[in-house]
Amino acid sequence: MERILIVDDDADMIKITERWLVKAGYDVATSTSGREAVDIIKGKGYDLVLLDYAMPDMDGKATLMAIREFNSDIKVLFRTGKDDLDIEEVVSSYQANGFLSKAEGKPKLLAAIEGVLKEV
Repeated sequence: MERILIVDDDADMIKITERWLVKAGYDVATSTSGREAVDIIKGKGYDLVLLDYAMPDMDGKATLMAIREFNSDIKVLFRTGKDDLDIEEVVSSYQANGFLSKAEGKPKLLAAIEGVLKEV
């Protein structure tokens, strides 16, 4: 069973996303901050991090940079609620596996996750 860490500062978004992923058969953990997420990832192995791009304190870019310092293999899929202009550059520069809007529904999210997890 693939393990996914959801990182988002929006508790409602976490709850909804967690419910979708658990029903889809994933082992899911959650974090409300980038700093906490980095600590969680250091302690356990995850197949994918579903990472909010715009968070206070430590945003998605900083979180991904911190993760890459000790784990270059974990897959990261950004989710964003805004039109972040630099997200495509961050995805390619820091070896993220893509991004999608939080407005995308359950089918697109699950398809994106499945696609990322199948990447070699």
